Amino acid sequence: MDQLSLININQLFNRISEGDEEAFGILFRTSVSALLPFILRMVKQQAAAEEVVQASFLRVWLSRDKLSEVEQPKAWLYKVVANECYTWMRKEAREMRLRAGAAAGEEQTDDSLQAELSMRETRRLVAEAVAKMPAQRKRVFTMSRQQGMKIPEIAEMLGLSPNSVKNTLVLALKDVRAYLSRHGRIIPLLLLCWNLNGFDGWTQLLRVQNVEHTVVAGMIG
Repeated sequence: MDQLSLININQLFNRISEGDEEAFGILFRTSVSALLPFILRMVKQQAAAEEVVQASFLRVWLSRDKLSEVEQPKAWLYKVVANECYTWMRKEAREMRLRAGAAAGEEQTDDSLQAELSMRETRRLVAEAVAKMPAQRKRVFTMSRQQGMKIPEIAEMLGLSPNSVKNTLVLALKDVRAYLSRHGRIIPLLLLCWNLNGFDGWTQLLRVQNVEHTVVAGMIG
């Protein structure tokens, strides 16, 4: 039996609908292990699966005001994930057509278009927040987020200790979260952690956050 079957998802959805980040963290932590195999069967690539996880839970959070109305949350969650898989596959297909010089338009429903625009705006704000960071912090964040480098790799390249890199990433995450908050977008910190280096980056940074008693303290075992 997967972990999704062992938790009260309805209760978590109700808490998340009220903005409870701890409940969101519990849902995220207990759902990922069950969802990843399903996602991998669809997209066939680990990096793509991690992208789908991040996009799916960002969509869950952005839709949190509707979660209390969801009657079958487990099925709804799998539907969200499946839709993000299809979105990723359509994006890959569009990019292939573009590379072949034969781009074609895609029809979208109003809801999916609105969600896509919301996610694009969030990513734009993240980019603005990164641009305002001190040089070293921006460099470390960019190497992690855009280049997909692991903490030990960044440390070696910059001549820093792994702990120094972790601490710098924590400060960068706080900068991003604060900037998003000032622009009316509250994104759970653990989503930003996942967005750095997938599962490895998420767990590494949560350990650091746990030591510092931040909002995600106590969410990992």
